[in-house]
Amino acid sequence: MSRAQDREELRGLSLLELQSALRDARQELFQNRLRYATHHLDNPEPLRKGRKRIARIMTYLHQREIGEQKGVA
Repeated sequence: MSRAQDREELRGLSLLELQSALRDARQELFQNRLRYATHHLDNPEPLRKGRKRIARIMTYLHQREIGEQKGVA
């Protein structure tokens, strides 16, 4: 999946879906770290991609949070 497709997908998710996606991404990163540490994952690229996906999801969550605060105030 390209970065643009990933961003579009994340932009369309609800708050609960974003939180679920964050939980899944963190779990996947943990599993990849474990595989890398035990030498069952030769290429560290999934680790970088996982961290970036988590950062993107957290960015969208933060944007929603700011949007809700501005909407209430």
